[in-house]
Amino acid sequence: MNIRNSLILIISTIFVLSMINGGLTSDPTCVGAPDGQVFLFSSWDFQGERYVCNISQGYLSLPDGFRNNVQSFISGADVCFVKWYPSEQYQITAGESHRNYAALTNFGQRMDAIIPGNCSNIVCSSK
Repeated sequence: MNIRNSLILIISTIFVLSMINGGLTSDPTCVGAPDGQVFLFSSWDFQGERYVCNISQGYLSLPDGFRNNVQSFISGADVCFVKWYPSEQYQITAGESHRNYAALTNFGQRMDAIIPGNCSNIVCSSK
């Protein structure tokens, strides 16, 4: 009986500590970004500083810490990643994510802004 109670206490403690430290998994892609949001990270594997983009705000110019420094992302919306000069754009769909976006296309190291919807919605660039 005493051993049983000790095991229950140990297992409960492990469970509670794992929930405090971010749940049973530390991989944010298991949960994803909420609808209408895009999470940008300053480091690979969804680490470092996190910037949350709400597409309801419309066009979003990236803050200095993320401009030309998006290393990984998780998207909960269809958005267009934009580099204004020279003009480049990449369509990102809801549910898409990448652990090392900067190395995949090197675009994370050139990115300036996020526009909700499709890249075809961009009428002109700010050249």
